[in-house]
Amino acid sequence: MVQGMMVSEAINQLSLAVGKAPEIILEVLKSAIANAKHNMQIPESDLKIASILVNQGLVMKRFMPAAKGMAHAILKRTAHVTVIVEGDAKAVSQKKQAVSEKAESIKTVSADEFAKQEKKAIKKEEKEHAQDSEEHVEKHETPERDVSTTVDKQSGTAFQKVKMNQQGGNAKKTHRRKSIG
Repeated sequence: MVQGMMVSEAINQLSLAVGKAPEIILEVLKSAIANAKHNMQIPESDLKIASILVNQGLVMKRFMPAAKGMAHAILKRTAHVTVIVEGDAKAVSQKKQAVSEKAESIKTVSADEFAKQEKKAIKKEEKEHAQDSEEHVEKHETPERDVSTTVDKQSGTAFQKVKMNQQGGNAKKTHRRKSIG
């Protein structure tokens, strides 16, 4: 229906078509247009639909219960939709030229040089971390713990019940209800 059309015409055609398939193809077409714009810098007005392929995808097998303990098979079929758009060759060649210029500007580093740079960076981070920790120790003094609170917790019954549960004690004994008698 839309193969060989310009992208703007195909979008109009698919948006007016009735059914589920045109909606899905329209989504995939918009994604292909966005990819062409972003990756290849081709304007939307130059794009044309080269082909649309719909291939069989995964088939999920499910069962529907039926009478007398039987089950009927249900096949939930999926599909792979591929939309290929093509554009102006001049824009593509300009993009390739820009990529090759970037590649020339990138400096190549051998594995040994890279390892040396990494070791220097790690040593620098360790020195900074050591300095930060020294400053932190000088600024902040840690308060001593109050021993009396830990002793009180150990003597309390709630603490003993929690400890018994953690060690696998009898749950009935640890969670008894007290009578109001």
